[in-house]
Amino acid sequence: LGPGEVTDSNSLLLAARAGETGARPLVSDVQPDDPDVLAREIRRVALAADIVLVIAGSSAGRSDHTATVIARTGGLAVRGVAVRPGHPVLLGYVQPEPARAGHSAAAVPLIGVPGYPLAAAVTFELFAVPLLAALQGTQPAERVRQRAELACDWTSSPDVEDWVPVTLTPVPADAHFDGLVVATPIRRGSGSISRLMRAHAWWPVPIGQGKFARGAHVDVQLIPGRPP
Repeated sequence: LGPGEVTDSNSLLLAARAGETGARPLVSDVQPDDPDVLAREIRRVALAADIVLVIAGSSAGRSDHTATVIARTGGLAVRGVAVRPGHPVLLGYVQPEPARAGHSAAAVPLIGVPGYPLAAAVTFELFAVPLLAALQGTQPAERVRQRAELACDWTSSPDVEDWVPVTLTPVPADAHFDGLVVATPIRRGSGSISRLMRAHAWWPVPIGQGKFARGAHVDVQLIPGRPP
């Protein structure tokens, strides 16, 4: 990597996950933080795609142009959701400009995916997976849930649905509960891809439920392909 460059792990992560849903991912080149360039690329890929994911640029920094570009190329329906990580997600559509005869100009759904890896993963599960299933005329694969015992006290903001990655280990032999596993939340920030790689499951903490004591029973969602 050169100075100021960042490894693009998100496109690999989301392309692989899209393939697991039955979709065929098409990954374009990394684009500069230029609204005109982004608009042209979004319109171009929308000619060949059934859904467009724009990775990063969804927040409110001076180089975050995705919201403006979505509004300019089509329409912006949602800017931000009560989910963590993934709060700055953008939901809208792009109206492609037909470049030649035979190409449909129908609006294409677009998701502005936050750039932090954990936020990108959560955003894809919540919004892209159901949309891809609908576009294929199917139902999303049922999420495998498991009851677990919390390994430690935990506090989340009650104002958001907090998706916490957890590792799963067998309950100690001297425990009094049968058929449960121990869920240990993985701390650190949403920008750490290693945090996701170590996780076996997501623990979606519902809005309004902020405090949990060690030993509490919680429901976790297993990450596909990541058995404990």
